[in-house]
Amino acid sequence: VLAVASTGSYRSAGMALGITSTTVARHIEAISEEVGHPVFVPKGNRRELTDVGKELVSIADSTQASLGLLLKKLKSRGDFFASLQISTLSFVSSDFLAKSAHLWRSEYPFAELIIDATNETTSIERGEVDVALRLNRPDVSGISRFKLANCNIGVFCTAGGNMKSWAGLSSDLDHLPEMKMASDFFGRGPFLRLDSFRAIAEASVSTGISCILPTCTAREYPELKQVQPGRSSLLTNRELWFLYYEKRKNDNAIVAAKKWIKQVFPSASKCLCGQCTL
Repeated sequence: VLAVASTGSYRSAGMALGITSTTVARHIEAISEEVGHPVFVPKGNRRELTDVGKELVSIADSTQASLGLLLKKLKSRGDFFASLQISTLSFVSSDFLAKSAHLWRSEYPFAELIIDATNETTSIERGEVDVALRLNRPDVSGISRFKLANCNIGVFCTAGGNMKSWAGLSSDLDHLPEMKMASDFFGRGPFLRLDSFRAIAEASVSTGISCILPTCTAREYPELKQVQPGRSSLLTNRELWFLYYEKRKNDNAIVAAKKWIKQVFPSASKCLCGQCTL
């Protein structure tokens, strides 16, 4: 409400807040429903406050000033009590973030942590998540990023296993370099398709067919050996990136996320687990 009141439009308010005008409109509509009266009315290309809206702005101004003082005090103490929502790949969530949840809880015992494990791209610009961890470096205006670690993905198989069939990810991920690499090597698509690298590894061990895996994951399965380890064309080099909306660089949630994630992945020059030599 304060952003729209000061800028005069949903679009300008959205740009100031780092969200879309549609999101602004949705919030204003929800607030109007809550107070039982329109907060703004359209006037040409601008939004004008109603009488109720003016009263609400007066209250919001006072509240924001008080809240600002409180947040300043909390920030100076280094505490974080709010919520952090991260979107990342399923294997990054299960194999690394979940295993390091104790570090988050130790540092921020009263802060909520939400990890959305998905292979779909979630828009940070729309404010759907605070941080995204992705295996690609986006060149999108307004998005800040820094590299966290390397992720090497190769072809693996059990000793004496099936070198004609392989297990891979779902068909909507066929465009990924590791899927293309395996398809070229085997001359066909995967015989088994699963929704995570962990599931792929288990299926490969149980069936004996080959598979694609991050080298970090493969380390946990001594039965699986890399196929032709000296062949560079059978190893895809990916990078894990930390992404956030640049206007939020001083946000407490982003600061807390950076501190925690750098404990999980302490070296940008090493692999995810920090132990692979490839």
